Amino acid sequence: MSTRPSPRNVLAAKSESTSDAAPISSNRGSGIRRAVLPEPLPPPSDALAAALTFLEGVASRRMCREELRSWIDRNLVQSGYMARPWRIQEPLFGAVPADKHCSSFLPEIPPTDETAAILVRTRARVVGHLRGLLRSPADDRFLSAAIFAGRVRRVVVGDTMQWVPRPRSHDILSDIVTSLFVSDILGRREFYAQNLCVCDTCGRVRFDPEPPQRNKCFFC
Repeated sequence: MSTRPSPRNVLAAKSESTSDAAPISSNRGSGIRRAVLPEPLPPPSDALAAALTFLEGVASRRMCREELRSWIDRNLVQSGYMARPWRIQEPLFGAVPADKHCSSFLPEIPPTDETAAILVRTRARVVGHLRGLLRSPADDRFLSAAIFAGRVRRVVVGDTMQWVPRPRSHDILSDIVTSLFVSDILGRREFYAQNLCVCDTCGRVRFDPEPPQRNKCFFC
């Protein structure tokens, strides 16, 4: 069963009027006004869609061992981004320096299943990285870390240079998932600066051009 989320779950485009413009009628007393809608967000890149699918799948508890293998094969192995890993690993919390910014996105009660525990640790670390982009000043050290470690690379696609994920099969799972986000962020940093939202409570990641709050979601 696919865990790919509906684009509306992660790329919000509001349809309600956000401001009043000049009347479209010559009769100023008619009260007829033109609704000004925000520009719709572009469809997600393949890398962003894959990364969001992972986060949503873990948050909804739909991601299991078999689905994780399928997700890796579908989004990383078949696309030529990495070799199939023979083992999935994710360190316990406290082993990575940046964990102090990610612990709030862990469940209160850790899963007893090993795969589920790996998945929630991975999600917490990835969400913690993205949350850093909303800080002032932004904490984007994970971008440099991915570049220096070679988990993303610039390649020629047609007549342009593009960033693509290049994780290694022995990388920890959070670095693999983060490489998908990093390759997308490096190609359009302004899009993230304007639209990225990360809920401080549940860790939900979405994109919204005019959110009420960028650190809150619809459910918290």
